[in-house]
Amino acid sequence: MDRLTYSTLRVREQGSVLFAQIHRPEAGNAINATLVHELDDVFTRAAAAEHTTVVVLEGLPEVFCFGADFGVISDAARTGRDTSFDPEPMFELFRHMAYADVLTVAHVRGKANAGGVGLVAACDVVIADESATFSLSELLFGLIPAVVLPYLIRRTGFQRAHYLAATTQTIDARQAHEWGLVDALGTPSDALLRRHLQRLGRLSKKGVARYKAYLRELSPLTEHTKDVALATNRQVFGDPDNVRAIRRYAEEGVFPWENASTPEPDPAAAPVARPAPPPRPQPSPSETTVEEQHLHQRPRPASPPPALSPRALGSPHFRVAHGVDYAYAAGAMYKGIASVDLVTALGNAGMLGFFGTGGLPLDEVEDAITRIKKGLDPGRAFGMNLLNNPDDPDLEARTVELYLRHGVRSVEASAYLRPTLPLVHYRLAGLGTDAEGRLRQDHHIIAKVSRTEVAEHFLRPAPEPLVRRLLDDGLITPEQAALGARLPLAQDLCVEADSAGHTDGGNAYVLMPAMRALRDRVTREEGYSEESGEAAVRVGAAGGIGTPDAALAALTLGAEFLVTGSINQCTVEAGTSDAVKDLLQGLGVHDTEYAPAGDMFEVGARVQAVRKSTFFPARAQKLYELYVRHDSLDDLDPRTRATLETKYFKRSLDEVWEETRAYLARRFPARLADVERSPKQKMAHVFRWYFVHSTRLALRGADQRVDYQIHCGPALGAFNTWVRGTDLEPWRGRRVDVIAERLLRETAALLTERLAAYGALAADSTPPTPPTAPGGPAPLATAE
Repeated sequence: MDRLTYSTLRVREQGSVLFAQIHRPEAGNAINATLVHELDDVFTRAAAAEHTTVVVLEGLPEVFCFGADFGVISDAARTGRDTSFDPEPMFELFRHMAYADVLTVAHVRGKANAGGVGLVAACDVVIADESATFSLSELLFGLIPAVVLPYLIRRTGFQRAHYLAATTQTIDARQAHEWGLVDALGTPSDALLRRHLQRLGRLSKKGVARYKAYLRELSPLTEHTKDVALATNRQVFGDPDNVRAIRRYAEEGVFPWENASTPEPDPAAAPVARPAPPPRPQPSPSETTVEEQHLHQRPRPASPPPALSPRALGSPHFRVAHGVDYAYAAGAMYKGIASVDLVTALGNAGMLGFFGTGGLPLDEVEDAITRIKKGLDPGRAFGMNLLNNPDDPDLEARTVELYLRHGVRSVEASAYLRPTLPLVHYRLAGLGTDAEGRLRQDHHIIAKVSRTEVAEHFLRPAPEPLVRRLLDDGLITPEQAALGARLPLAQDLCVEADSAGHTDGGNAYVLMPAMRALRDRVTREEGYSEESGEAAVRVGAAGGIGTPDAALAALTLGAEFLVTGSINQCTVEAGTSDAVKDLLQGLGVHDTEYAPAGDMFEVGARVQAVRKSTFFPARAQKLYELYVRHDSLDDLDPRTRATLETKYFKRSLDEVWEETRAYLARRFPARLADVERSPKQKMAHVFRWYFVHSTRLALRGADQRVDYQIHCGPALGAFNTWVRGTDLEPWRGRRVDVIAERLLRETAALLTERLAAYGALAADSTPPTPPTAPGGPAPLATAE
């Protein structure tokens, strides 16, 4: 099937299985007309697809689907518009799910209510977590689950469906399993789902189509059943009394039989399915005067906002583009410190991890890709680091060829000052259109930037001269060149501030607003279409993110995704030595320092590294100062030379040079002659040996701990303080996916707490403020 993008769904494909996740967290995953249309489109396309045999329908962990969106009906009634809800598309959706030429699997976690139960009942197979609950709440509002009942009766029998509808009582997953609404039950349900998909995935498309055709003949739903269901549904949703009850509940949270002051029912009584009232939509500026807008914005006393889901943080477009559940990534750490285990653990948790390719030969990189794919669950995502390498541009080109061959969909572009031919090749080779002419983007670049002039290169379309070279070489098609001309080179900018490794030491409070303003300006100048999200650029944040407070600060500054680094280096999965992890576990926020970078030694680039218990930052700085002051190794005074040989290198400078010379002769023979003719270059290469040596010592956990080079930012010190006294204090208890989940969960809880506090303040004393202008701050949490 073509890659699909919807506003109310998250869709991903894995072999013969299509996963469709309902994603309307702002409305409790409630059903509106758009969701019905988009779900029907998914099942129609899946049935027609040559190789798709199974569609898995999922919700959010906390709620599968809560039924009709009362907020839509309430808003229509409040503004005098038609409140009727055409039930026929939903009935036909259920019929597609029950009888189309594809097996449908419902994966239920959390609450399924009303129309959500209909979605479950229409599926061929229902797998539920023990957290799942099921209820039909329609009669509480004078409504009837008319469209749901034919499919529910087909599963549970008449009396049990009648009992659920008449009592409006909630049943748990075990009861639903006993009644036949649920086919398989277990926790965690993800593992149960995978086992079922392994069996279902063996079935052929032809066999599934013939089987579903037989079911249509065996247990058809008659047109009379449809006519009665639609007529009943239209009648109850058109009743003014019912509409008033819905509006009152949506706006005030009050049931039809309650007064606003009615006390809560006896908690010992049987639970009643109480759908959560969705947020009340605000009128658009075109519908109201400025004064009316101010009145609508005036804070009203209200109950605390519902707890935000970690999945709601950041940009939904980031999640769709990269095929993940969270707007969260773990950045690459060189030499495979961001390891295969690290990347697969995050991928299986619905997050994005980038494998650290820096300093590794291509055969090891290819092996890592193979092992990552093998370790990932079906449909899970991963990314690879792509490094600009001016010293060896051919390596960059061969790396891109490797990524294209293995279908790598996401890369983290690092150390780029301007676009290169391989980078543009990767981006444009992933562009195309589907059968209906819609844009398809299969390759995504997250560009790590710390300077606006560099960021602008990524915000613009690929440079025309590079595109022409790729066309001339037959590496891209004319269609891909034309599509690339209307898109930015990268749609994700990761703004690095005070991060580990290479960094300009920028301040996030300054960089994030500047990058967002640049993004908005370039978007206007290039005329990118933002309505569809095709060309929208997302700005994320990296550096200093090690606690919920820091993550929330980044989101408040407008970050649409979060990238962590240092905190992942001190985990079980990180590909470095136990000795390094022991040291990192005890860091504080002041235990890192900026030092010269070995790979860009001559230009004075700097990295942030650990200074506690090591001499590396001081010794690296000393080597750079000697390089600046002297023209050759022969200019060094005897005392300085002796210090370098006995304390820094622990071997003579001549021995270091011979080792370096052998390396250059093997890797860069054409450059060796130039280095030998230049005493200054020779000195630089000898000094750079220390940086390679200090990295090796750390990765091996050798005895020379004082020379360990460990790239790390202060975020890890903050993280260590945050987890002190918990199960995450010892690094052997730190797993990268657990850290990420806890960080996001506590960030969401903190955001909920802050919103409640500010809401209380606003309700007490804050005067109304004008509406936010277009182009204002990005939302902290988003949903479609």
